[in-house]
Amino acid sequence: MRHHPQPQPLPVAHEGDRFARRVWWRGFELTPGVTLRATARPRPALAAASPWRRLAALAWAASAALAQHPRLNFFTFWGRPVWAGWPPRVAVVLENGDASCDMVVVAGAHAMGLDDLERLLRERRGALGRPGLRGWLRETLPMASYWAERLSGSFAQDYARRNAPLFISMVGLEGIEEASFTPAHSMALYPGGLQDGRLPLVLCFNHQLANARPVGRFLLCLKEMLE
Repeated sequence: MRHHPQPQPLPVAHEGDRFARRVWWRGFELTPGVTLRATARPRPALAAASPWRRLAALAWAASAALAQHPRLNFFTFWGRPVWAGWPPRVAVVLENGDASCDMVVVAGAHAMGLDDLERLLRERRGALGRPGLRGWLRETLPMASYWAERLSGSFAQDYARRNAPLFISMVGLEGIEEASFTPAHSMALYPGGLQDGRLPLVLCFNHQLANARPVGRFLLCLKEMLE
């Protein structure tokens, strides 16, 4: 096994680390967030399935729950809600072996079979790539690019076109629910590892989206679909 002379950083964003670390993780795109927790007891077949199968089931359940709670199918841009379109989209963050990550955005995942959804995630079909010149400018001039995009309105337009109102990440870091990990524009679901038949679920959301009651109903709906 070959070891890197220096430890490789954890994946930060699918579009490049410099922009993400200078903008997303410096407070410009982070808001005081709210965290809700639940623990699911997956049905026996799902508990015994592969991690890929469980991830597909999570994406399916999240999409179905979002379809039943359309008032949460919004992005929030600095206090302004923006409809995320229909059918609802769910984004799945997948780590790579080179300290990078992909984001696969799936529209209408709840209308797909689990076999097809698992295959799509394994193949990273539809993964977002770097947005060409925009990505190069973001990495080269992160702060200047951010403010130019935000003030012109192109940041919100690009985000709403390419992303999803809910993303799922398997990066189950301790303290993941703290405000520093709360997304500004989308909800984030962080499932933990399966232990003793229990699957912990942490849902982070922007307080500008809604109060805890409708989001709590959404999380309970998602939990029940896994059981």
